[in-house]
Amino acid sequence: MVSCKKEDGLKVGVCAGPYGDMFVEAIQPQLEKKGYKVKIIEFSDYVQPNNALAEKDIDVNMFQHSTYLKKFSTDHKLDLTYLTEIPTAAMGIFSDKYKSVDKLPDGAVIAIPNDDTNLSRALRVLAQTGVVKINPSADPSKATVKDLSENPKHFTFKEVSAEILPNVLDSVGAAIINGNYAIGAGLRLTDAIYNEELLPGYFNVIAVRTEDKEKDFAKEIYSIVHSDEFRKVIEDPEKQYAAFGKPAAYLE
Repeated sequence: MVSCKKEDGLKVGVCAGPYGDMFVEAIQPQLEKKGYKVKIIEFSDYVQPNNALAEKDIDVNMFQHSTYLKKFSTDHKLDLTYLTEIPTAAMGIFSDKYKSVDKLPDGAVIAIPNDDTNLSRALRVLAQTGVVKINPSADPSKATVKDLSENPKHFTFKEVSAEILPNVLDSVGAAIINGNYAIGAGLRLTDAIYNEELLPGYFNVIAVRTEDKEKDFAKEIYSIVHSDEFRKVIEDPEKQYAAFGKPAAYLE
């Protein structure tokens, strides 16, 4: 079990990619000024960080959007919540072979994440381009390939773990990749043939155990994310975060 006392350290769970970088560059320095010892713990998938948080192996995590957090917590009966949304790299459609979504040929293989939340998100991203349509009677947050009402180019879908989508890019027509994994694999968001229009519920968040939401460390993290110092890092044109989508609270 971990402690959240400043002198004992604050354990922060992240996945490889820009959100761990964001915590280190834009949040950790201010926490350390407040007297916290911060330890970053990197996870390799989207399952371990929430389980570790619930089991008190870490104090906070920053890797997921609020829709995923809510579904994961419900499915696994975990009492987790989030402190605030953060700037977020949109999901992108990437292709090594084609320059636009319109150029994808009939029967192209599209790789998508295999976890329920990001699979439905990927289908919504593809639907934003107009090349497929999701049945309006389906719940868009739970949509599967079976819920596509229109697929005129007869795309086929290859479901793989979100973190390895960049690795299959050379073997498919296109892959729909979470922004953090795209960046972590050296892909540039500007090279995507389509970038997601982020919708409410799909901005990443900083999560804690619900019982800790009112503790000092949680309040201080919230304050930092809404500070001018945080904005200065995010809006630095030399950093990767400048092109991220900004949640409504950030823009207020």
